[in-house]
Amino acid sequence: MDYFKARVDYSKDPDGALSGPAHNIHDKLVLNAASFPALPITIAAFLALITTWDTALGESLKGGSDRTTIKNDARDALENALFKLGTYVNLVADGNKATIDLSGFDSYNTTHAVGGGGVSFVPQNVRWEDGNVAGAATLRWKGDGKGSLYEVQTCTADPTVEANWTYRGSFSGGRAELSGFTPGTIIWGRVRKIGTGGEVGGWSDPAQIRVG
Repeated sequence: MDYFKARVDYSKDPDGALSGPAHNIHDKLVLNAASFPALPITIAAFLALITTWDTALGESLKGGSDRTTIKNDARDALENALFKLGTYVNLVADGNKATIDLSGFDSYNTTHAVGGGGVSFVPQNVRWEDGNVAGAATLRWKGDGKGSLYEVQTCTADPTVEANWTYRGSFSGGRAELSGFTPGTIIWGRVRKIGTGGEVGGWSDPAQIRVG
């Protein structure tokens, strides 16, 4: 059975070829919002990054090192947003090309993909810390370097049942501040690394806490 992935790396696209796909992804995510209910970046924030990029690119054509720096910073921010959104789309789609198409992202068949490789790193020392407000808690873990991205899931029922786990977002570094839990509830948390091509590694051992 073929398994598809959304393309999440836009770092090699020419400056002039970045805006079009970004706008298309934005429009498709708006149109098909029900299929992607927990985007790691709001649609409004994503549109603001696209607009900033379009403006910075236009200004950079006038020349000057300051304008170039602003353009490069805007590109970095937009690439990062595309990576996070694409990674989330891959988690939702679970290999289904039709679902990826709804997002506006380009897709490729991993059965015929060349190179890449899997993610061997598994986050270590996963633990909870009490949050600053009722119903909140912070999940921490030991990652494998600056800039890596991790998927976090939580569970409030039997953690041995896969269907009980809920996606809570993608986070860089080694911490995720989470909220919205019912005080007194026992929750479980787990983490896995997301590779630069959107591939994922194995889950960490789950950690448990009773939310205050």
